Amino acid sequence: MAEIPRDSVQVQAMLRKLADELLDSLKAWDTVAFIGIRTGGDLIARSLVRLLEERTGKRVPVGVLDITLYRDDITRRRAYPEVKSTDIPFAVDGKDIILVDDVLHTGRSIRAAIDHIVDLGRPGRIFLLVMFDRGGRELPIQADFTGMKISLPDEKVIKLEPDAGKESIAGVIISEVKR
Repeated sequence: MAEIPRDSVQVQAMLRKLADELLDSLKAWDTVAFIGIRTGGDLIARSLVRLLEERTGKRVPVGVLDITLYRDDITRRRAYPEVKSTDIPFAVDGKDIILVDDVLHTGRSIRAAIDHIVDLGRPGRIFLLVMFDRGGRELPIQADFTGMKISLPDEKVIKLEPDAGKESIAGVIISEVKR
């Protein structure tokens, strides 16, 4: 298995590869919109939209989704989670949504995100794009676009580190799970 990219240069190369895959797969961009799951997915979505707008010359809508209240483990957490805003500045009805997250593991965050999106309207289609797929599914959810498949022990987590302006990805951190 390939080495997990750690710095911004390696991450940018992965983002360019994902942008290429999107351009090859999606021919019409008039109905496409990106929704990033807060916070890692949001960083990736905004970075990809910048790349795609440069390449296509078209404006691509992008929004951010907070799935905190849609999670199925909210009552099992020790501390009450901080709920942040969802900001979808477009109607999802009929759109081809590219749902973006940093890591796909059990599939539960994606399920929560889809539930939230469907509460906002009826998209034409939802594609899933993830930076890292670490396996370990508990739900039958697969990504349509994947930056890299990785293998990590259960006691490790992978997180994206934002740059100082929180506009792009400075690097990737692998750390111990906080329990």
